[in-house]
Amino acid sequence: MWREQLEKRGYLENSEILVELTIGGECGEYLPSLALYDKKEDTWYYFDNDIPPGMTQEEALRNAVEFFEKVVIGLEKPKLKMSPIREAPKEVYEKFEKFLQGLRDEGED
Repeated sequence: MWREQLEKRGYLENSEILVELTIGGECGEYLPSLALYDKKEDTWYYFDNDIPPGMTQEEALRNAVEFFEKVVIGLEKPKLKMSPIREAPKEVYEKFEKFLQGLRDEGED
């Protein structure tokens, strides 16, 4: 269910976190990116992971969703950053892990 929501709406959220997916075009390829918004702290973080670009928007979207699925099931570790030299605090990773657990639990229903 979360896959369809991410593909159609471009975001997932719970009471603490919003994860947003965007696709940007540059020089004939489409670059997917994911960002995380901490609602309580009113702060954005970006995923500093390598998500493959696509030759079409659909391919870029598919690559981003496949990457996020690997994060959900634990095959990929997220690298959340505030800036190129500043990583997200431990508390954000803890909130994100609770968010992921909610997605996993949803998948078991």
